Amino acid sequence: MKSEHMDPVRPPRRSVRMLAPAKVNLHLEVLQRREDGYHDIETILQAVGLFDSLKVELCEPWRGRPPRVELSVTPPGAAPDDATNLAWQAVELFCRRTGLSGHIRIDLDKVIPCEAGLGGGSSDAAAVLMACDRLLETGLSAPELEAMAADLGSDVPFFIRGGTQLGRGRGTDLTPLAPIRGGRFVIIKPTLSLRTASVYEHVNLGLTSRSPKVNIRNTEALIARFPKGSWFGLNRLEDVVLPQHPALHRLLLELRSQASVAMLAGSGAAVFAVFDDDQGLAGLGEIIDGNALTVHIVDPHPRGAVFTED
Repeated sequence: MKSEHMDPVRPPRRSVRMLAPAKVNLHLEVLQRREDGYHDIETILQAVGLFDSLKVELCEPWRGRPPRVELSVTPPGAAPDDATNLAWQAVELFCRRTGLSGHIRIDLDKVIPCEAGLGGGSSDAAAVLMACDRLLETGLSAPELEAMAADLGSDVPFFIRGGTQLGRGRGTDLTPLAPIRGGRFVIIKPTLSLRTASVYEHVNLGLTSRSPKVNIRNTEALIARFPKGSWFGLNRLEDVVLPQHPALHRLLLELRSQASVAMLAGSGAAVFAVFDDDQGLAGLGEIIDGNALTVHIVDPHPRGAVFTED
């Protein structure tokens, strides 16, 4: 006879809701081209509180045949709603690797701009991997999910972890850093869009091969004061992007005149600036009003993709 104090049996989980954060690169050096077509980099990745929202639903489970994937994107056209979307590919990869499958529906509310260097597509993919793990009850560890994520893209493993990470190799070899807790991140996306692969193809590797390596101890001392004090970070991709886009270069120079840190976000075309507090944002009005921009003001996010309800 079942004790009245025992928890009732929970029904199978059928859907989960998730938040997928954006990221910025507080440092990005490109070291060399790899034989697999990627580049070896050294980067400091920071998750920020700009989120896509996802509902992932397991409509019907099965084994032995490929998944049926449905993807709905809001607003329409904000991201692909077919197999070119990394979220869709995440379902297919997860099912292929685990041998479990089913009819899986994804409702994606897209807020992170595409082709901005903010990692939105990679973050969505990481969220879907985590959702599939829970819905299909595979119980994979974070390292197992990260290894799977690396096959989808260089930024995807970061969004399993999130927070503040040093990335090496393709960016998938992650080392946790002391978390950044302070600063207001202003993310500005002009109408311009850039493709990551094209930007990397034009990096002058002769300028980067002797770049000094990030010293973790010194970096964490700077992080403890961030964004106050000095910051060593650079984005090598600015050497490619800014000469080709003078308006973007002018915008970044204006931000640097007011913010302690201002850089291109990843491969662009978004830029970001970090201020000590909200008072530092007061001078942004003229910069923003003079451009056709999308602007988000957010805090650092201490995690990666997160479940918002059971």
